[in-house]
Amino acid sequence: MKYANARSGDGRGQMRERQRRDRAATQPLRVRFPQFASLRLDFDFSDDGRFTPAPQVTVLHPPASAYFIFPCPYTDCDGEFNLEPVVNTLATAEQASDEGQLRCSGHRSGSGENRAACQLILEYNIIAKRS
Repeated sequence: MKYANARSGDGRGQMRERQRRDRAATQPLRVRFPQFASLRLDFDFSDDGRFTPAPQVTVLHPPASAYFIFPCPYTDCDGEFNLEPVVNTLATAEQASDEGQLRCSGHRSGSGENRAACQLILEYNIIAKRS
């Protein structure tokens, strides 16, 4: 069985490597947001395609990295969803939850003119349990 390796010019591979480095350099949740005992992030996806990614749930506890940039679940997309501003607002507004939508920032497969903007929409719900 052959495995495909990310090429140095591969946008998704570069994005994933950048995210890995950034996540490793990010402070833990307990340091960056000591007011949170945990954060629950619920993701639902929608687009015009036949196959929509499955819903996702992520729960962050105090030792977890306070990193809120998530790659598009489409493997042929180089985009991401940045929830950092949403979490920052949630922390400063002292709200218990927030919900909204974000559109993927990336492009899907192909090269040059064959690349199309990703149409995936993330519908998120973030619930903060306060310390």
